[in-house]
Amino acid sequence: MNAVPSWLAARVAWQKWILILLAGGGVTLALPPIYAVPVLWLSFPLIILMLDQAERLRTVIWLGWLFGAGHMLTGLYWVGNALEIAGAPPQLAVLLPLSMAFYPAAVGALYWYASRWLVARGWLSLMSVQAGFLFAVCWLAGEWLRGNLFTGFPWNLVGYSWAFSDVMSQAVSLFGTYGLSLLTVFIAVLPLTLINRPAKSLSTWGGLVMALALLAVQFGFGYGRLADAGPTQFHDIRVRLVQTNIQQKDKWRPDLRTENFVKHLMLSERPGGKDIDLLVWPETAVPYYLDEDPYRTVMMGRIIKPGGFIVTGVPRREILPDRSRRFFNSLLVIGADGAVRDTFDKFHLVPFGEYVPFHDLLKKLGIEKLVEGAGDFSPGQGLQSINLSGLASMSPLICYEVIFPGQVIPEGPRPDFIMNVTNDAWYGRSSGPYQHLMITRFRAIEEGLPVLRAAGTGISAIIDAHGRVVQKLGLHKAGIVDGMLPQAVVVTPLFGVWGNAIVLVFALLLGLLVVLVGRFSTVNSPRTERVA
Repeated sequence: MNAVPSWLAARVAWQKWILILLAGGGVTLALPPIYAVPVLWLSFPLIILMLDQAERLRTVIWLGWLFGAGHMLTGLYWVGNALEIAGAPPQLAVLLPLSMAFYPAAVGALYWYASRWLVARGWLSLMSVQAGFLFAVCWLAGEWLRGNLFTGFPWNLVGYSWAFSDVMSQAVSLFGTYGLSLLTVFIAVLPLTLINRPAKSLSTWGGLVMALALLAVQFGFGYGRLADAGPTQFHDIRVRLVQTNIQQKDKWRPDLRTENFVKHLMLSERPGGKDIDLLVWPETAVPYYLDEDPYRTVMMGRIIKPGGFIVTGVPRREILPDRSRRFFNSLLVIGADGAVRDTFDKFHLVPFGEYVPFHDLLKKLGIEKLVEGAGDFSPGQGLQSINLSGLASMSPLICYEVIFPGQVIPEGPRPDFIMNVTNDAWYGRSSGPYQHLMITRFRAIEEGLPVLRAAGTGISAIIDAHGRVVQKLGLHKAGIVDGMLPQAVVVTPLFGVWGNAIVLVFALLLGLLVVLVGRFSTVNSPRTERVA
């Protein structure tokens, strides 16, 4: 491995650019549905080596942006499907990924400046355990900013690479997905500590031993947590999720609205329908203003038994005193008598999909036509808990509201489960629906709450409080998912109590461990000279 930095330094600029793009794409390979996690042990060390060899800030930013572009273009390519369905210019498909690439660029610049400053004072050696931890902290900062700035988009966080294993995923119950990203990146860069060190020195292997030890602890915690939990426990509440597989191009066609509504009814009335306590239809399943249409709500109420409920996504409007109107992407709770019992309005809207940010500015610049046809929904009031009288309480979330760690249940008494209705038809046949399902599973583990997920074209699923998929219906299939509502965990997970604040505590504890290990493995490590 000692020859790697010299070989890399000898590459010409365009060769480095290709390598860094491939490295960024490698991060995506570690995510669903491929889960090639070992690739992380190549991608992150490569970006660190290139940053360590860079002499100028502009080079650092360019390398970080290329790394991010490779990651985001491969991870968010399904945006093109959504734009094609919406009839938007296909060129716009690259705008979101390429704009998201500026976060890794900022990560690179932060690491480069911090490492130079620390090396100059003799407090840090490059390619050491401490340097690896510094980069992991910078990456954590980048993911957190991406998840919170400009309404946030925390899609494909590196921590999700462990979603293939129920055991390894349990760590998010302690410190959340951001914390797992920190741990994952730190472990992935530790092989760098083998470079430029005497092969026969015991201290040389400190970083690798630490990586293996952390993986063992992660595995041991998850194994013990699932062993203690045992098989999934259920409430005596029968649920049915309806998945009609109606394509987006057919969803709002006036000549198909009645047919689409009837399709939901027919699937709901399959054998056993009269025993269902909770029937769930997906996001905007009903193409009518259902709260203004008692005829159809009564039709729906007749499907279920007395005391049961139907939850469905619908468009909703409000007519204000000045005769202007506001529109919402909503969820309605309908009783067996056909009455609307409760309403939830989506509050975390999709930029340029459900609303146009900076609309006045775009209009002044004369480029509002770029987003012509984008949604014009108003945001709801925020998270809320809905009590299904006689059954359970739920925290409703519509579509991608479920992707935000620590922002899925309201303050106050904890609900019994999370309800997520979504319309993943926008993703087409891509990795998007698989990524979305995986993200939803992590919210269940973090909060210790089961999730009912109804998706129009898939993947619909009943997920228990440990993130295990109890039952599901695959992508682009029409049918139902019948089952019982899983129970929440008895003791609220640490992350469920503290939220994202616990990530900072975890980072400090991990940093303390790094300092202790560094005393034995990197104190006498040679500094690495930066080369152009």
